[in-house]
Amino acid sequence: MIEKLSQKNKKAIMIFLMIVVVYLAYVFSFEKAISAFALNRQLKQTERPGEEPDVAFPQLEKKHAFYQAVLKGYKVRREDRENRLWQSISAMAIAKNVDINFSPNLGNVEKDTSETAKGIVAQKFIFKGSYFNMVKLLDTLEKAQGIGRIADAKLLKKKANSSEEKSDKLTLELQIVGKQN
Repeated sequence: MIEKLSQKNKKAIMIFLMIVVVYLAYVFSFEKAISAFALNRQLKQTERPGEEPDVAFPQLEKKHAFYQAVLKGYKVRREDRENRLWQSISAMAIAKNVDINFSPNLGNVEKDTSETAKGIVAQKFIFKGSYFNMVKLLDTLEKAQGIGRIADAKLLKKKANSSEEKSDKLTLELQIVGKQN
């Protein structure tokens, strides 16, 4: 069919096809590149020196919120701390059917004399009960807010003397550390 056309018509079809190819190339690639150059020029004109947007701000905000939540767990109230802490922990122990020793040991953490260690208080408690009740108590204490954090836990099985009854009760020595407000 192309062979039957005259030389003049062949040139016209060739020019038409070249125009179509140039138009398609413009639409699919050059138009987007030209608009990108124009947008880049416009943004550079409106850009203020020294003022860059912080692209990591949402991530920093999430990180800050997480660390604030963690710090709240370590902070305990200063007023009547020992009595309030004792009441809270003994109520949790009673709820989990665990016996608690009535004389907790209170002490300041003085191994580290840096500024960050000031105001940190450690308190030791002794519990007696079954293994499953102890685990429930530990889980409850870990989730509790405002009492501090568990720093040390030792689960012991005391050997029974021949005169004492054999029991399945375990002893849990627990140290809770917190920073006073």
